[in-house]
Amino acid sequence: MTIQLPTLVPQDCQGCGLCCEGIGSPVAIFTYRTSPSGPYLFRPRDLPRHLADEIDRYFNGLLAGEKPVDNCLWFDETTRQCKHHQWRPDVCRKYDVGCDLCLKERAPFVVELK
Repeated sequence: MTIQLPTLVPQDCQGCGLCCEGIGSPVAIFTYRTSPSGPYLFRPRDLPRHLADEIDRYFNGLLAGEKPVDNCLWFDETTRQCKHHQWRPDVCRKYDVGCDLCLKERAPFVVELK
């Protein structure tokens, strides 16, 4: 006998963070330039200096041979949330709570009762 249960659409991101895990670091888009001294094409002009420095240190470290992290640079594994949510790149903004991309990330963790 199979019991049909409704699919519950998430109401918020609290304690999830699946869209931030194992994806590399979307903030890499904030490092894109057409030349070494040119402007950052996708970095918000008003990005706080300490965040820009954090991004630059991390990606310069990768260029120097440091090991990359598995999750997004700004993902806090303890809270399972973005440390700098208001500054997240556009690619992250596409993960609205309960959207198709969100549900796709959550699908492997859904338990079906039979």
